[in-house]
Amino acid sequence: MLFSFQWVLYGFDFKSLREKEETPYSLNSTLYHRLEVNKHANSVDCWVELSFTNKDSITNNCIDYYVKRTETFMRINDKISSMVKVELSHTEPNGERTTPETNLDVIEGLLSRIIPKSILEGITFDGERMKKLNFVGEQSKETIKNVISLVTNEKLFELCTAEIKDVKSDIHKMRKRINKSNGNVTAEGLENEIVDLEDAIEDKEIELSAISKNKEKIESRINEISLKFSQLEEAHKLEQKRKGLERDFVTAKKQFEQNTDLFYKRLLDGYALVTDKLVEDVKNSIENVDVPTGLTVEAVRSILKRPKCICGHDMDEEAVKTLTDMIAALPPDNISSTLLYMANQFEGEKKRAKNELKESYNAMKNSEEEVARIKNELSDISSSLISNVSETIKRLEMERRENDEQMGRLKGNEERCKATIERDNKRLKEARKELEDVSDNQEQIKALGSEQDVLELFSNAIKKIGERNNELSLESINRYLTDAYTLLSEDTGRRIYLCQYNNKEKYRLVTYVKSKYDELKSSWINSGRIKTLEDENLSESEIHERIVLEVVEGKSTGQSKVNSLAFAKAILDYSNEDRTTDKLRVTHDYPFLIDSPFTELSGENPANVANNLHRFANQIILMADEVSYGGVERWVSPSVCSKTELLKDMNEGITYIK
Repeated sequence: MLFSFQWVLYGFDFKSLREKEETPYSLNSTLYHRLEVNKHANSVDCWVELSFTNKDSITNNCIDYYVKRTETFMRINDKISSMVKVELSHTEPNGERTTPETNLDVIEGLLSRIIPKSILEGITFDGERMKKLNFVGEQSKETIKNVISLVTNEKLFELCTAEIKDVKSDIHKMRKRINKSNGNVTAEGLENEIVDLEDAIEDKEIELSAISKNKEKIESRINEISLKFSQLEEAHKLEQKRKGLERDFVTAKKQFEQNTDLFYKRLLDGYALVTDKLVEDVKNSIENVDVPTGLTVEAVRSILKRPKCICGHDMDEEAVKTLTDMIAALPPDNISSTLLYMANQFEGEKKRAKNELKESYNAMKNSEEEVARIKNELSDISSSLISNVSETIKRLEMERRENDEQMGRLKGNEERCKATIERDNKRLKEARKELEDVSDNQEQIKALGSEQDVLELFSNAIKKIGERNNELSLESINRYLTDAYTLLSEDTGRRIYLCQYNNKEKYRLVTYVKSKYDELKSSWINSGRIKTLEDENLSESEIHERIVLEVVEGKSTGQSKVNSLAFAKAILDYSNEDRTTDKLRVTHDYPFLIDSPFTELSGENPANVANNLHRFANQIILMADEVSYGGVERWVSPSVCSKTELLKDMNEGITYIK
């Protein structure tokens, strides 16, 4: 029943359900099996129709929509196949209902604007989904991210970015046409190269983003395996040792990279080690020139101007020739003594460079050996786990190895992507400069260039506005989340938080004990760490998140359900808040669909949830069995507008409505 809401809107793969009866069909099982055994039956229809009201954002008129999905199961050559048909209609202002639209693209286009597929992850909850929302892993973060991206209008900024790209593409085409008509082959070629480079950079950035997501998924799975090892007595000690070695490995690898960088940096200064021949030639040159020490070019020229030499003899032709020849061979003032001084200094420079290089090389080799040693120890731990008698431990370690190998490949691809992006960006900058130099000095080209510059500014501005909008939205959702958790949870000592700054942890839903948070914050203040983080320009919210992540607590099943309900309420509260002064955000009055919210809750939690469930949204569809509903009926019933019972006929194998 719950998933029929999703099925009618966008279709739903019932095979994907876990911890439930899996079914390959969206039809009552009894009817399906009858079709299987009844050779005379040709087809059976299964359909769901949903009506909903949406307020038009332009006219403010409310429109009633009706969407119907029908799956027809047919017997063809003793095999059963199915065909799906979707219809969408609405009521006109005069009350008449329109002819149903059957084009799936048109239907999904309209639905995605009114109640997007991903938002169902945030307003449709069963017990299984509540658990998924609290897993420490990519699945829960992806669910939360999808919901938030819709209620915070992230799609708006993505659409703007796409539109700007299209306009930039049109400008490139116009510039190419102008250059082609003018016979400017060089400019035309550069335009083509720039377009190719921009596309290549965008493709690589998309690839880099995908690599980053895959790395997070693998890292999350490795953490899950590590947790399982820690819970197994036979593997606990080895896993603890591995965790310590992995921390040491990160430190040793960083030290190795620093020592290697220093070695190559000092190698650049090591040229003094290969200058022996040059220095020797300089010294010989200075010693072999027969020039009186201290004699300069200016002194000789001064002598040539006199009628007599400084020795008192007349300046005959022979004396003039000798002095003139001397000028040609004479170094500039004091150059000889300078060169000689520098040549002598090189001896000391050689010794210094040699000692520093030797020191850096030894440090580099030592840290390299430390990295190798830790690698060997980690390999030994892995081998020990694989050779363990427990099949569970063997299987987990084999999966761990596969994940490690995949992580290594991803890191290699990441480095190559970054190098390619850096190279292409460098060439893109050069190509744009070359294009500017060779483009004809025409008004059209200048105007298009100005438009392109403005678009770049727009693109950067939209990116910044989008990031800021996301940040403010998450801060707002966190406030709603705190209020909702306080309202629903009996544990007044705990707090809830949605991570938003740490890229690795972003969109992770966590809980923590307030007293431990206060204790750690006080410790950070006293130790000066808070001041250090403030000096690094971290905001109060960013520092708050860092402390929270240090004191994160585990969650019980009941606690997880309260967390999920608090998140759902926060999302609905955010969606419904008044935004008349904020044109970037849109108010959405979503309904709330929930199955069995009271089971597994204990203490005051069932009463808290039941007492406040009516505050979640203007329309709530609650599903609960007779027992769980009976325990909370006194709190829920005052807010119930209509009640429907689903009863089973065990003989017929069908469910009917009362």
